[in-house]
Amino acid sequence: MKKKRFYNNKKRNEKWTESPKGRKIRFADKYIEAGNGSDKYDNRRTKEKKPLFTKEHFNAFIKYAIITVSCFAIISIGYSIMDLYIERKAMPPVQNDNSIAGINTVQLQLKSQKIESMAMDAGVMLGAVIENLNENGYTSVTFDLKRDDGTIGYNSNLATVDMYNAESSPAGNLKKSAMELVTDDILPIGRISCYKDSIFATGDISSCIIADGKPYQDAQGNLYINPDSQAVYNYIKGIIEEAKGMGITIFVLDNCTLPKELSGKYSDGFKALSDKLYKDLGDEIKLLEGISVSIHSEKSEEIEKDLKKALNNHGNKNIIFSIKAKNKNKVKNLLDNQNGVNYIITE
Repeated sequence: MKKKRFYNNKKRNEKWTESPKGRKIRFADKYIEAGNGSDKYDNRRTKEKKPLFTKEHFNAFIKYAIITVSCFAIISIGYSIMDLYIERKAMPPVQNDNSIAGINTVQLQLKSQKIESMAMDAGVMLGAVIENLNENGYTSVTFDLKRDDGTIGYNSNLATVDMYNAESSPAGNLKKSAMELVTDDILPIGRISCYKDSIFATGDISSCIIADGKPYQDAQGNLYINPDSQAVYNYIKGIIEEAKGMGITIFVLDNCTLPKELSGKYSDGFKALSDKLYKDLGDEIKLLEGISVSIHSEKSEEIEKDLKKALNNHGNKNIIFSIKAKNKNKVKNLLDNQNGVNYIITE
């Protein structure tokens, strides 16, 4: 009996379980080193040469060129529009000539309250002052750098202050206090009693005003120092320079005019002193002439009348009124309705 075969060659090479993979075998394939797949005879094979610049390369080049040109055009148009907007909205150009000066030409609207120098402590007292100023609508605060009696209200390094022991109840930290006030949009103002000074006059007789062979005294017993003395001028200038270094740029020059019986015999007056100070110290400071005004009445009509009289007698814009009044709130309300009036409400 013939045995049955389990396989035959009828359908050989007609059906495979996997699709063919790889590449066609060439002559040098048998020489490929086993394990690493390298072909040391690859350089002998015939290879197809591909063009350096194909249609695909050209299309890609055109595409990126269009994108680049478009971006450049968009940026250029954007900058042109921005320049036009800035040019139209910009502030008018400032003329850079000698007619433009510093803070001394700026017209300020000063609504100030006078405080004791000790309150400039950069601490609890100053905090209370700032709170009070904000509540009552003040824009600045005034304190004494040099008082009417000649005492100094800040920690000074001037030799003259030390020599005459003139420092009294000084500001605890003037520099830091000035910075805190400016941060709260409050201008610190330093007041200087220029020629009414009993301490300097007593310490330096050569700088004291002499009348009838002895130091001149007014009805209240105050002594005065000589406006023509270089030592006196240097003293006032030194105080301003020190205070400026601590952040004070606005100064009230008070008592810069001598009493009537002496005025005219010396180079006193606000203008003479301020001109010299501006010449030496420049325009980074502003000097104001202090004008004392007393309002004794508490009636609205009389207060308004007295204020109107005081304002009409002084048309100079470089002045500040130092006002002592019983009804401070009423006086302040009336002054706030006056344009361009600088004032200090004193206690």
